[in-house]
Amino acid sequence: MAASLKYRYTTGPISVSEGINNIRVFVLNNGSNKHYARVKIFNLDPKPKDEVFSELFTIAPQSKISTEFIPMFNSFEVQVFTDSSLVFIWVGGRGGNENLEGNVILHKDMVKF
Repeated sequence: MAASLKYRYTTGPISVSEGINNIRVFVLNNGSNKHYARVKIFNLDPKPKDEVFSELFTIAPQSKISTEFIPMFNSFEVQVFTDSSLVFIWVGGRGGNENLEGNVILHKDMVKF
């Protein structure tokens, strides 16, 4: 079982850019031990929001995991829960192989909650 996922981050609400065809999430472990991260993606179109993706990942030391989700909605939120402050996150709404302006969230822009 994963250790306590006490570090919690969210992108907040993101309005889907025209041409988006996937949401990509990278989670980087900068530590020397394995760490865990749960990635959740929410569809914000309905009220209340709807969780459409949730997966727990084990991340080896000095490595990363990535996952992609194809959105069929107009706005979304990504939440990442980790067990270490040495885990960093990047979220990007993408059209093909290009990051879409306004749909890329760097770790420093993630909101802790």
